[in-house]
Amino acid sequence: MALRLYESLRGRSVAGTLAAAWLVTCAIPAGAAESPDQVRGWQETWAKTVAAGKQEGSIVLVVPASQTGRDYLQREWPKAYPDIKLELNTVQGNIWVQRVKTERSAGKYLWDAALTGSVVCYRMKDSGLLDPIQPELIHPDVKSPATWGSWEEAFFDNEHKYVFATRGFLKMPFYNAKLLAPEKVKQLGTKVFLDPALKGKVIWHDPLISGSGESFAPVFRRLLGDDGLTTFVQQQVVFNANMLDVVDKMARGQFTVGMGPVMTNLLKRYEKAGVDLDIRPLGNTPEFAAYGNTGGSNLIVVKDRPHPNALRVFLNWFLSKPVALEFAKAMGEDSRRTDAASVSPPDQARVPGVKYYEPQREEFEPDLQDAHKVIRAARKM
Repeated sequence: MALRLYESLRGRSVAGTLAAAWLVTCAIPAGAAESPDQVRGWQETWAKTVAAGKQEGSIVLVVPASQTGRDYLQREWPKAYPDIKLELNTVQGNIWVQRVKTERSAGKYLWDAALTGSVVCYRMKDSGLLDPIQPELIHPDVKSPATWGSWEEAFFDNEHKYVFATRGFLKMPFYNAKLLAPEKVKQLGTKVFLDPALKGKVIWHDPLISGSGESFAPVFRRLLGDDGLTTFVQQQVVFNANMLDVVDKMARGQFTVGMGPVMTNLLKRYEKAGVDLDIRPLGNTPEFAAYGNTGGSNLIVVKDRPHPNALRVFLNWFLSKPVALEFAKAMGEDSRRTDAASVSPPDQARVPGVKYYEPQREEFEPDLQDAHKVIRAARKM
C-alpha cells in the first residue's frame, strides 16, 4: 500500500516530496497494523477534507515574529498545497485577543488558528474562543497520543484539549565566556546570579510583556526566592522590550548574561560577519535555570473559524513527522514528537532522568502572576 501511495504521488506538485514521505509513513502507522477498512476510512476522510480545503482556498494564522519560522512555512507549504493560500500574521498577543473579541462583536470571523505563547492561549480559552484540537487530527500518526508522549504531556491547558505544545526544548540564560569565567559559573551555580561582579551586566527581555523573557520570571523566583529575585532585579538587571536588542547587546559585549531568547541560531549572523563570539548556555540542568519551554509553538484552533477544512489540512501537514522534524531543524528547537530526533546541541539538551519545570503549563500560571508581582514591586523601589 505504501508503494502504491508513493507511486500515485510521483510527478504531482500538489504534495511534493515531504507530503509523499508523510503519506507513505501514515500508510503504515506505528504499533498494530490497521485493517484495510480503517486505512480506507481515514484516507477517504482525508481526500474529502483536502478537496473542501481547496474550495475554501486559504488559511489565516497568527504566528510568532521569527523570520526563520515564517520563511519555512512560506517556502514549504505551497510545495505541498499550492491551491490553498497560507496567510501569516504577527500580532502582539494581548492585542490580538482583544482584536478577535472586537471583530466578533461586529460579526466578523477572520482567524483560523495561532501558533503563539501560552498566556495568549489561556486568554483565548478563558474567553470561549477556542475549539478542541483532537477532532482536527486525521492522519493515524498525528492523532495517536503515543506520538506525543500522551495527551497529558502534549496539551498544556488544564483540560488537555485546547493548547497543544508542538515543540518542547530547554531554555536557560546565556553568558559571555569572555567576560565571565566558565569555572566561576560551574563553581557558584545559582549564586552566580547575585555575584556583585554582574551588577548592571544582566539583560533580560522584559518579563512583564509577552515574549521570550516572560517564563524566566517564575523560574528565577523558584531559584532565588522572593528576596533573592528582588535583589537580582534591583542590582543586576537591565530590562529591554526588544528581544533582538538583547541578542545584539550580548553580541557586542555590552552585557555578560542574557535572558530571553535561545541565542544559538540568532548569533549566527554575527559569526558570519566575522564577530569573534564565545556566548554559551549557562547550563542544561535546573540549578542553572534551565527549564522546559515551548516558545511560541503553542497551537490553538479558533472557534467558528472561516476555513475549517483548509486549516485541518494544514494542521495534519504541520504536525506530520517529516514537516515537524524539518521545522524543528530550521528553528533549532526540538519537536514534541517522540519519534523525532533531538536537534538541540548537547549542552542544551535534556539530561535523561531529570525533571524540568515547565512554567508555561496552565497549572503553573499562578507562579507567573506571583513572580510578576515581585518584579513589579522591585522595579518600583
